[in-house]
Amino acid sequence: MSQKPYSGEAKRADEAMAWFENVRGLLSAGGSVEFAPRGYSMWPTIRPGKDTVCLRAAADYRVSDIVLAACDNPPLLVLHRIVRLLPDGAVLRGDSNLYQTETCTFDGIAGRVTAISRDSRDVSSSVSTRLLAMLQRFPALVRRPAVRILNLWKNGI
Repeated sequence: MSQKPYSGEAKRADEAMAWFENVRGLLSAGGSVEFAPRGYSMWPTIRPGKDTVCLRAAADYRVSDIVLAACDNPPLLVLHRIVRLLPDGAVLRGDSNLYQTETCTFDGIAGRVTAISRDSRDVSSSVSTRLLAMLQRFPALVRRPAVRILNLWKNGI
């Protein structure tokens, strides 16, 4: 029987899922987990290289919660915002994504972001963070220019 050639991507996916399961275990035991997200899909709410998020387990979830989830189809590990609740799960989308969404079951959600820290300050309840959560409910044609305006405002232009 022939063996599949080595794939670095498969190894990274396995490592990511092992990390996710470790986080899920810590959260289900009542702990919290802090980490620095790397991607730009939650920009400008979460800035890679500048922000740290704190996760905790949750008994229930609401639209606009930012959650760490393992999605089955396609298989992804994401830190995205809930944009719609389903009977058995949630539809997620990154703040900077116009159309792309992911669907996951509630069992696939490890926990909810309870704090976002930037430069040792908690920015999770800042005005811009709350505005970005509200903007997720608007159509994509409204969201994109609004996010651009907020970026200009935050950068002092």
